[in-house]
Amino acid sequence: MVVLPVSDTFLASTALGLVLMILSALPSEAVRYMRPMFNDMESNVTAYVGDSAVLECSVRNLGTKSVIWKRKSEKHALTIGDFVFTSDNSYSVEHADRSQIWALVIKNVQKEHAGEYECQISTKEDLNKTVSLTVLAASRQTPVGTKIVQVKNNRKLAVQLGGGGFVEKGNPITLSCNATGKLMTPDDIDWFKDGIKIKSSARNTIHITKHRMPETRTLVSKLRIKHSNMSDAGTYICRSTDLKVKGIYVSVLSSETNPMKREDKTSDISGQCRLHNLPIHVLLAFFSLVYLLASVH
Repeated sequence: MVVLPVSDTFLASTALGLVLMILSALPSEAVRYMRPMFNDMESNVTAYVGDSAVLECSVRNLGTKSVIWKRKSEKHALTIGDFVFTSDNSYSVEHADRSQIWALVIKNVQKEHAGEYECQISTKEDLNKTVSLTVLAASRQTPVGTKIVQVKNNRKLAVQLGGGGFVEKGNPITLSCNATGKLMTPDDIDWFKDGIKIKSSARNTIHITKHRMPETRTLVSKLRIKHSNMSDAGTYICRSTDLKVKGIYVSVLSSETNPMKREDKTSDISGQCRLHNLPIHVLLAFFSLVYLLASVH
């Protein structure tokens, strides 16, 4: 056991006391700093009968807490996190991983859906935000003095398709389709090849993934064919539920049509000697022959 001098012991105890004091102060400060907080968001939303209304709730530092949507006039929750707790199929929740936005979506909105909705955070503190929904008649004639506000509704419905138009036989084919809705994220994206609908295969040779981004009203779908064959060449089309389509023609190249391999053949014909691709036993035989011929001469 090492006994510290008095001065060192005093310094050590003082330092330890300071550390303990700081540590004891950290939890309350950390909780205060990291507690869930609402971001700025639209508090008034207006939609027409038959349209889809999107009510957004943006929360930072949510942690393990949940976002709850409810009508302010009712006690029971409509949604908690990703789960819907109502028999009304009009309601759904849109939320993407790592996104701070939890959107309450009301499809085929009707007059009875109008009113105040409350976005709550499941904490002991009273943390909530109110969003008012106004539903107008389907005539789309705006009453004088009424301001129509639909969150991020200035985006036109669009579908973007990306991916390689040329792929060598045996390599994967990867295509990506982004569908952006005008009022809400499209429900689904379908893939077609030469007019025939594509589905994910049980053996995972064809894989289709989908990812929602509520903050931009975008649904992203990726089509991946693990090992391409010549029969995989053709026209690929992605179609959103809003019947917007995009197409791309994919060519599958065989090894004989690979430009690099054609270049190799041309170079060999021109007289350039390429020994690095030969097997080792052929190289040994070649150099042995050269050595013997040199010895004879």
